[in-house]
Amino acid sequence: MTSTLIITMMIIGLLVGIGKTALGGLGLLSAALIAQVMPAKESTGVLLILLLIGDLFAIGVYKNHVEWKFLQTLILPVFVGIVAGAIYLFHSTDNSLKRTIGLVVVFFVAVYPVSQYWQRHNEDISIRFPKTLRVFLGTSAGFMSMVANSGGPPMNIYLLLRKNSVFNFLGNTAWFFFIVNVSKLPFTLALGLLNFNSLHYIIPAIPMVAIGALIGKKIISKIDQQLFRNITLISTAAVGLKLIFF
Repeated sequence: MTSTLIITMMIIGLLVGIGKTALGGLGLLSAALIAQVMPAKESTGVLLILLLIGDLFAIGVYKNHVEWKFLQTLILPVFVGIVAGAIYLFHSTDNSLKRTIGLVVVFFVAVYPVSQYWQRHNEDISIRFPKTLRVFLGTSAGFMSMVANSGGPPMNIYLLLRKNSVFNFLGNTAWFFFIVNVSKLPFTLALGLLNFNSLHYIIPAIPMVAIGALIGKKIISKIDQQLFRNITLISTAAVGLKLIFF
């Protein structure tokens, strides 16, 4: 490995850690960045391991801020999305994978302001259409998580619609994606996206995941909810556009 690649993987590890304990939108940036330094399909296996490590730190920080009954309602739609994602991943090319994810990401970001408009007019769609949103966004989260470890946008929008506090948002997200990422491991191995050569990319990034998680823990208490929402949506949109056009 070149020194440039090692530094890049260290940066990705740092972003994963911060994303898991503070700024979820950075997870998408990590997915886009790693796809620039290695084939998109192979990058999903490497990033999955880093995300699992980050999940453990996030669970440790936000273990008391989770709604288990809510998460249980997402199991079936998410599993359907994971299976669909595995099938798509098997048949896709690197270029088609990047563009598809970018388009879906931008779509979800565009949907959020519309939902806010409805809510301001006393039409809380998270209450009015609970099953439809749960199935659609849960399946989308499973699919996007499987194809590129980018299930954050649909899940983030769903949680923001439910008006969670920042800490409940992060607690639900931490446990949700830990369970999802563990579920994805058998599919990732079966598709040959993770092997011993992957360790060359994973090892330099692991210490930075821990450092990033600690940084995220420090800064999250200083972020108000509105700023948190804006950072999540803006960073998500930026990465989505990058996947489409670059």
